[in-house]
Amino acid sequence: MRIHLLKNIKYTAYFMVVLWVFSSCATIFGGRKNTINVNAGSPENAQVYLDGKYLGEAPFKMKVSKYDLQEGSLIEIKKEDYKTQTHEVGRNPNVLYVIADIFGGVIPLFVDVALGNIYRPNTQNMEYELKAINTKERATLDNHNPQNPK
Repeated sequence: MRIHLLKNIKYTAYFMVVLWVFSSCATIFGGRKNTINVNAGSPENAQVYLDGKYLGEAPFKMKVSKYDLQEGSLIEIKKEDYKTQTHEVGRNPNVLYVIADIFGGVIPLFVDVALGNIYRPNTQNMEYELKAINTKERATLDNHNPQNPK
């Protein structure tokens, strides 16, 4: 009976070590969604698109799957008779996750970096200012797009 108890303790200890080694703050607490936050800008009620998919009208704050919001994704802010403003999503390390991983040991830091969970997209507090299309640019656009006559 004593040998059985020692084996259970040994396997539990192995399990705890494996859990500790492969756990990391960003992987555990980072979640499955990232936030896009578009502040009010000019003109009001501009349409916001993520990689061509309509998200809503600005201003808004929306959670999007981290698999949909990747580095290199394009966020477009559009309104009729205005030039489209485009933001390319980049990623930056989250300082809080880095500090927590360092205190947890070097291995969790390597796990978070390897899985890419330590990085967060730069889509917080995005601002926009769309420029109106002048009549000369409008004529050029209409000549290139005959399906949208004005």
